[in-house]
Amino acid sequence: MLRTGCLLFALFSSSAFAAVPSVKVLIAKSLNNVVVEGMDLRKTIHTHRRSQQYNGRKTISFNCRPGPRKLSMRQTPLLVASLSSPTGLISWGKKKYQGELQLLSDSQSKSCDLVNSIPLEAYITTLLAKEMHGSWPVEALKAQAVAARTYAFERLRKPISSRLYDLESSEKDQVSGTFFDATENTLRASKETEGEILVGPTGKISPAFFHSKCGGKTLRPDQVWGGVEEGYRSVNCTFCQKTGMKDWNGKIRNTKLVGMIDRVLKKYYSDNISDSNIKIMPDSMANSELRLYAGDRLHIVKKSYLRNLAGREVLPSNNFIMSMKNDQVHVEGQGYGHGVGLCQLGALELAKRGYDYRQILSFYFPRHKIKTAYHQ
Repeated sequence: MLRTGCLLFALFSSSAFAAVPSVKVLIAKSLNNVVVEGMDLRKTIHTHRRSQQYNGRKTISFNCRPGPRKLSMRQTPLLVASLSSPTGLISWGKKKYQGELQLLSDSQSKSCDLVNSIPLEAYITTLLAKEMHGSWPVEALKAQAVAARTYAFERLRKPISSRLYDLESSEKDQVSGTFFDATENTLRASKETEGEILVGPTGKISPAFFHSKCGGKTLRPDQVWGGVEEGYRSVNCTFCQKTGMKDWNGKIRNTKLVGMIDRVLKKYYSDNISDSNIKIMPDSMANSELRLYAGDRLHIVKKSYLRNLAGREVLPSNNFIMSMKNDQVHVEGQGYGHGVGLCQLGALELAKRGYDYRQILSFYFPRHKIKTAYHQ
């Protein structure tokens, strides 16, 4: 890892983010109180249109629990306060964040959410250490940087009226890091791909998805979530098979599976199971759908829909086979994650074999092209 002084210089040089957009990242939800610390803090209370500058090191506390007369009838969150420091760093808990911290009140004013407004390239630099690993080969990190930047940039372009942030730091969107998560490799990966994003065959910017391990074959967005995104293809991937999580298996009781299938049918197909006597038809890893009989009725459901409701603890990936034995359903699966787009462990193996990031991205996104969206 770089020395702290080198990191500070690399991230905070005066021209570092001259033309780089900022992204607002939700880093914590439903807080009862928030305590931040920093040097020469500037605090702005937006609800009172008042700002205050503090000299030296300062700790500022916010009580997010409402008093008896502070309940609100608002329908949307409210920007309550923002805090920044001329050093570029501000602390919350034991973590240091670059940029600005913003405090949001929920629609009932019962708690606070915390948002980090940060330059997009700095966001990518810390994200790489969380979504991959800061010590991974630079070419793998560069492929991840382009994919993650594309996802974030596409979200920035969408008008959002009901919330005051662009992304969550979670598996719902992307897991971002903090200032000291940056490494020499993540800094280099961000710098050497600065502003680069993926676009589809017609030049459209659509989200670039990624996951831990496909287990042998990637999936298209429509196979998992139902929505079609331009340019995606399913590709066969053998590169991840000997790394990371091994093939997995588990058991589900018949009665539990019946309940899971019933919920899937009601949520996604406006249907339901009328007979709890089910029979699963012969399955294979190549099938993205599960075929089963409930009594004499045939139901065909997407495996991804089943995983969405069952959760990753029960079904770690969308790449699985189900079979019935006595009163239990046996599940065998490969991979980890939704399986769409960039396979991170596959990218790691490709980088080790000498592929550069453009070749890695071309393999997992064969119909997409790299475009520079902004630069210094």
